[in-house]
Amino acid sequence: MSLTSSPLFITYGFAIASAVMGLGVLLGTWRLLTIASVSRQLPTGAPPFEEDRRQALRSGSGVYRACEPLIDELVGLVNRFATTLVKKLEIALPIAREPLPWTGAEVIAVAIIEAVLVGLTITGLFGLIGKWGLGGILGSVIALLYVRLKPKGIEDRAAARAARIRLRLPFAVDLIALMMEAGGGFQECLQTAVVENGGHPLTEELAEVLRQISLGRPRRDALRALDQRLQNDDISEMVFAINKGEELGTPLSVILRDQANQMRIKRSQRGEKAAAEAQVKIVFPGMVTMIAGLLVVIAPIVLPAILALF
Repeated sequence: MSLTSSPLFITYGFAIASAVMGLGVLLGTWRLLTIASVSRQLPTGAPPFEEDRRQALRSGSGVYRACEPLIDELVGLVNRFATTLVKKLEIALPIAREPLPWTGAEVIAVAIIEAVLVGLTITGLFGLIGKWGLGGILGSVIALLYVRLKPKGIEDRAAARAARIRLRLPFAVDLIALMMEAGGGFQECLQTAVVENGGHPLTEELAEVLRQISLGRPRRDALRALDQRLQNDDISEMVFAINKGEELGTPLSVILRDQANQMRIKRSQRGEKAAAEAQVKIVFPGMVTMIAGLLVVIAPIVLPAILALF
């Protein structure tokens, strides 16, 4: 008689297993309640405006408002085990211009909590019709997908917004250079570029530069902040050229005109590169289409011959 089929194991084994599972659930619940009951104090060494940032998150996100201590706990784990993804999000968030001041780790932590809630909801809905196993599997899969797709959505929005800014930037720089050649000041020309570009993403960034300069921030620092937000090669070169030209005394209109011309050349080069890559990528679909066309043409001739042999 095996151990698992003995009466003693049957009598006490399931009871011990249930007790261990219940203890685990109890400890987990106690841990969550302990985290939720912790007073929401700023971490040691927090930046001066951290409380304002958190207040904005509490006002705009119900999940953050209800689970702030738990999110703080998850942020530490995310920073430890998902460093690469956090760095990507830290770059993408300013470019995507999210309405709430999230950090990369907080985005992932909130996504984990929302994914658990979504997974439990799906499992419960399937459980109402008696299919707990299917609901658990489906809920787990959707939860895992949600955790990855939410950060990816931010990265995709950032990439799309950066592409729109890159396309419009040469025209805006040309406009500023033209007005400066006519005798306008940098701030006046920047204001005109903001008005002319309407609701374009580039308008938001130029308006932020103009706002910072109007508040007394040096132009050099405002342009560097623009470069840090967008992480764009064209803008990096333009900011470097403007700041260097200011040190050397080069007219700003000349610098901007040269930068606009270089941006157009780079855009043409990027277009040629994309066309060359598309030409390579279309080879395989073209071969498949050609083979399918040949099969359609020769099938009525070849198939009767093959059937006749058998």
